[in-house]
Amino acid sequence: MNKKKKIAIPAIIFLFIFITYFGGVYFFSRYTYPKTTINGQNIAFKPVNEIFESSRYEDLIILDKDDVSYRIQPENLGFKSEWEKEIILDQKEYLWPIQIFTDHNYENKLIREVNKENLMKWLNDTELIKGQVEPQDATLSFKDHKYELIKEVEGKKLDISKLVDSIEKAYLNFDNQIVLREEYIKPQIYEEDLKDKLIALNKLADKKIVLVMSDGVETTLDDYEKFIDEKSFVVSKDKVKDYVIELKNKYDNLRSERDFKTFSGDNIKVSGGNFGIQINRDKTTEAIYNTLTTESENKVPIVYTSKSINNGVIGNTYIEISLASQRMIFYKNGEVVVDTPVVTGLPNGRYNTPRGVWEVWIKNKDRYLQGKNADGSDYKSWVNYWMQIDYTGVGIHDAYWQSSFGGNRYKYAGSHGCINTPYKAMKLIYDNADMGIPVVVY
Repeated sequence: MNKKKKIAIPAIIFLFIFITYFGGVYFFSRYTYPKTTINGQNIAFKPVNEIFESSRYEDLIILDKDDVSYRIQPENLGFKSEWEKEIILDQKEYLWPIQIFTDHNYENKLIREVNKENLMKWLNDTELIKGQVEPQDATLSFKDHKYELIKEVEGKKLDISKLVDSIEKAYLNFDNQIVLREEYIKPQIYEEDLKDKLIALNKLADKKIVLVMSDGVETTLDDYEKFIDEKSFVVSKDKVKDYVIELKNKYDNLRSERDFKTFSGDNIKVSGGNFGIQINRDKTTEAIYNTLTTESENKVPIVYTSKSINNGVIGNTYIEISLASQRMIFYKNGEVVVDTPVVTGLPNGRYNTPRGVWEVWIKNKDRYLQGKNADGSDYKSWVNYWMQIDYTGVGIHDAYWQSSFGGNRYKYAGSHGCINTPYKAMKLIYDNADMGIPVVVY
């Protein structure tokens, strides 16, 4: 080996060591050591001047369900993002040959906060909020005696609380993009939820069930959905009963308070009496339920506890009796047929003529009226015409024993409650008044 080679080899080795060392010094003055962590996260070989720049503000992109993007700039909205304390890395680059083999662990807390007030102002100014469309539940439509299924509408209405929570979560987790899905308010009822109900309802609609009222008027059921149980999709008797209660609230008028205009033009209230209708809740419920659930006749007669003509409406054919005026007027189709003075019950608390809206439910000719007098003695009186209006024996009849009618005679020669009527007037009323007509006593 010559002298030049002996000099060159050490020089090369020295140069290699020199370059390696100072190259390491240069590299590790700018990049972290291999065994370096912050908050347990490996940051080996990361640029030193960027280690704590993770607090920097980065735009956050929101994608709606139509892939339309909206950009949030956190710094402009006053969001907070800063480290709890300033840390200087223990990065002695001149000792890198030693320090690369040791652990370099750092703990620091990054404080991030969303300014929700500013965020809400920003959201309210975007089409993300302005362009919201309400979701619509799937539903059933009844048309031409058939049910149709109307599909749900997803809409584009956001749950603002969930939206704000998602933005906050993304910002705190350093996510740069949010794809909105669960933040949307969804319909409560979907097409699939109603398919079994649709089948059940169309089976009922095919029956075309008709209710027959007291006056013979027929009403076709036009909404079978009210009878179907929401879970089992079968007819619910409780729901049928609820419907019958609705019918009762609408039509029942037995003993109810009624507005009435007297012959003198006064508007008064009259209540009580036996004229009116009252639907039998349980029997009508059973009749409708049986028709809905069996192959029975599709016409359902409403069952009544009380059943007066004209659905219990007074109408323009009635008998009006004023106790104060001792006057009775019989109207037929709005025309006065009879206007006569009468003698009503003795007003002693026992024989008072009962007030209310009554009906003629018995008509007899040539009969005796029998009963007890106040002193206990029996009486037996002949009448030519008898029209009973209540169930205790009160009626309208002629009374040959009355020497006069009207005025104050009822106060001392009053009846046992009946309406004593002059013979000619009584005959005219009897001949023209049909069974069931209302008798208004006030």
